[in-house]
Amino acid sequence: MIYKVLCSQETEELRSRLEQYLPGTAKIFYVIQNVVLGHLKGFEVIVDKWPDFNCILLRPRSKDEVLGYFRHTHICYGKSVSALKYFLQRPGLINWKEPINFTGVPNDLIPVLTEVSKKHGGQLSSKESRFMYAWSKSYSPELPKLPEGMKLMPLKQEHASEITKDWAGRGNRQDMESYFRSVIENFESSCLLDEDGRLVAYVCMHYNGSMAMVYVRPENRDEGYFHILLSDLTRKILAKKQIAYGFIPVNDTSLIKLCREIGFEWVPQGNMTWSCYTPRTLTVPKRAISDLSEQSQNISRPDQSVDEVYTGINSLLTSAIVYP
Repeated sequence: MIYKVLCSQETEELRSRLEQYLPGTAKIFYVIQNVVLGHLKGFEVIVDKWPDFNCILLRPRSKDEVLGYFRHTHICYGKSVSALKYFLQRPGLINWKEPINFTGVPNDLIPVLTEVSKKHGGQLSSKESRFMYAWSKSYSPELPKLPEGMKLMPLKQEHASEITKDWAGRGNRQDMESYFRSVIENFESSCLLDEDGRLVAYVCMHYNGSMAMVYVRPENRDEGYFHILLSDLTRKILAKKQIAYGFIPVNDTSLIKLCREIGFEWVPQGNMTWSCYTPRTLTVPKRAISDLSEQSQNISRPDQSVDEVYTGINSLLTSAIVYP
């Protein structure tokens, strides 16, 4: 057997098995859980063998069955880098003639993906590696006192269009707005509104269960809003008996320090990298490749203070190819 596509019952069993190894398997566990719950539609769940699997790959059944935002997404997991290395090269598993977003792959696998990409005549663009940080304490973080006149609440559908503008240039606008609407509908979020009802800061979750896309308006930065948002969303996630976690760029020492001060801890086996594969047959300008890579990871800027957190503590789960 080269690989096996799981049926719905087998996918539910896979979820149960992954749950036993949380928090290290959090990213793939919540992806599979959202497939089971029907939140993440149109993906095939594939393993190298069943029931004693070592590797998992999710790929779209077709581009028309998934949100536009996910049309080139491949989500992979392996119990070991060596097993995943050979699994991803099995005939028919991946169409190397199409663009691919590999979301959250082990750092040690990047050289292998780079080599395989060259073998197929394409190229791989990878972002800075991410550390996984999770809340592992038996209690929830305290919620800081809200500034006078500020209101703390979940994001609403009416905010989706405004949020999309904040992330302009990260991909097709329609795909981005549809994605944000689905995230707001299906998952927890937190936002701060001023006394005029203006959205000044927010954080949401993604289909991999992580907290991400933290944004604070430029004029409201350095006011401690990041701490408020992260604490509030963490409390909501923990109340549902779920893992509160996110990904932080390995070189973002300020953000790492802040998350540690709040109470988050590093999960060694959770380190990930996000990569974009561009086939030789697709002509994509360098700027488009850059946009795609930025969309798949929130980029920190050196001129920002910690509380600006324009980029959040995580990457987007996936991204859409930006065509010329």
